Amino acid sequence: MLCIKKICRLLLPFFLLTIEVGATHIVGGELTYECLGNNNYRITLKVYRDCFNGQAPFDDPAPVGIYDGGGNLFTTIDLVFPGSANVPPVLISPCLIAPANVCVEEAVYQGTINLPPSVTGYTLVYQRCCRNGTISNLISPNDVGSTYTASIPGTTTALCNSNPTFTNFPPIFLCANVPINFDHSASDSDGDSLVYFICSPFDGGSSFNPTPNPPDPPPYLNVPFSAPYSASNPLGGNPPLNINQQTGLLTGTPTTIGQFVVGVCVSEYRNGVFLSTTRRD
Repeated sequence: MLCIKKICRLLLPFFLLTIEVGATHIVGGELTYECLGNNNYRITLKVYRDCFNGQAPFDDPAPVGIYDGGGNLFTTIDLVFPGSANVPPVLISPCLIAPANVCVEEAVYQGTINLPPSVTGYTLVYQRCCRNGTISNLISPNDVGSTYTASIPGTTTALCNSNPTFTNFPPIFLCANVPINFDHSASDSDGDSLVYFICSPFDGGSSFNPTPNPPDPPPYLNVPFSAPYSASNPLGGNPPLNINQQTGLLTGTPTTIGQFVVGVCVSEYRNGVFLSTTRRD
């Protein structure tokens, strides 16, 4: 029973090493696309929220802005709310007893859009505020939002590209002081080479405008980490969080009880040429 006081909860990769959960909002997400041919793209937006204490409902619709290479708004596609489902609390540690006051919901939005060939490519973006006020590694976390992006490379770089998609959903619960060994790999339908790294999630939206429509144009600000944490060392721990660049294996041992924001990125390359980066918040 002592292990329940050292619970680490992992959401996309948000890590929460506590059972104390306050008022919460959106807790994670990612944005991907698949080329269907004839300049048609299927856009998939995954959004996760706390359904036990969550105050913010899922957006209906969820506006995804599409910007050209010059940062000009090309169009906005409104993705209709498809309904949501609870994420089952799979327990992967023998010391763990799942708390009853944690609930995570997933909504998977999808839509199809035709985008004319572009030399400069496109940036897809969805923004939402705000994050949990109980987060330990951000400055004023309750005022920090999220920006999920995906880049379609220009026609001189690649034709009909689909970006990588992460294969596994991270476990909701982990124990503190227990090593993490999680397969955070992604798949790429085009067979591109993939490189993984720990990265900073993006900020976006505000308490005054929680769902910008249209979303703001690029570039985007990183979330404000509070010392001693950083984008490359968001948990501390011993050893600190690390990801294998070639395999996507996420390792480390979190030692501090709290709630932490983490970003994991995967970049795709074709014949040594960079195409895009998929960012999981």
